[in-house]
Amino acid sequence: MTIAVSPTDDAILFNAVGTGRRDLYLLNLTDQKVSRIGDTPEYETAASFSPDGQWIVYAAGIPGDRADHLFAMRLDGSEKTQLTDVDANDTSPRFSPDGKSVVFARDKTYNWGGLAANWEPGGVICVVDADGTNLRQLTADEDIAFAPHFNVDGTQVVYSTSSGRMSIAVDGASPPQPLVGPPRAVPSPDQQLLAYTQGKYSGDTKIVLADAAAKSQRVLTPDCGGCYQPTFTHGGDRLYFLREEWPDGPTGVPKFSLWVTDLDGANARQVADRGLFDDPLGWKPQPAP
Repeated sequence: MTIAVSPTDDAILFNAVGTGRRDLYLLNLTDQKVSRIGDTPEYETAASFSPDGQWIVYAAGIPGDRADHLFAMRLDGSEKTQLTDVDANDTSPRFSPDGKSVVFARDKTYNWGGLAANWEPGGVICVVDADGTNLRQLTADEDIAFAPHFNVDGTQVVYSTSSGRMSIAVDGASPPQPLVGPPRAVPSPDQQLLAYTQGKYSGDTKIVLADAAAKSQRVLTPDCGGCYQPTFTHGGDRLYFLREEWPDGPTGVPKFSLWVTDLDGANARQVADRGLFDDPLGWKPQPAP
């Protein structure tokens, strides 16, 4: 399950139950209405917005093809373009600040077929032009890298390894450099804060906010566990995240709800219950108390 916040902070892009097991949907935060972006036999995941909010890029699995590939299309579902097509799992695509390139993680040694790279991606970091041309690999095959994104000016790609965060020049002019912060730490738009998930097991995972040096930190969700995928608003004043629960016990199926919190952690609240992901088009917001 993945989420992304629109550049204008008024919509959430997410994947949920659909025709291809997972379809892409948009939750309008103003009127609380959900719309489906395309109705395809593929499963879609890891979607994100272009800087102007007019396009999205995502990973999808095509029936009969064991690999996951990258696609781009307009937010209304039109002008769909396949960006990658090799025998490898491609995932976690993110646009560059100018919208001209896409960075992603590629698992070239996967064994489990589609979606494997989306469970725990590990491979190399690549960049491709937004039209699917000029693909180049930034990191070495022997390095296990995942969760990439561009820095603010688009000259560097920040990514994670099992030991922490790294940065590498997009033009390959310099070797990777270590950065502070744990793997998967997400920077705020002004680069002054880091948000990440802390905890080993679902019931224990919390959302943590730290300064850019990762020295001062505070837990934003002390009263709820199962918290994942912190995602800053582009205004930098709030964090959206997913909360995972296991209502039928550890042998059941996990259920997800959508939450948001202010950066002081004082107002963590549920935006949408599990129905948003179990039945997106049938979901209705709960009435205010």
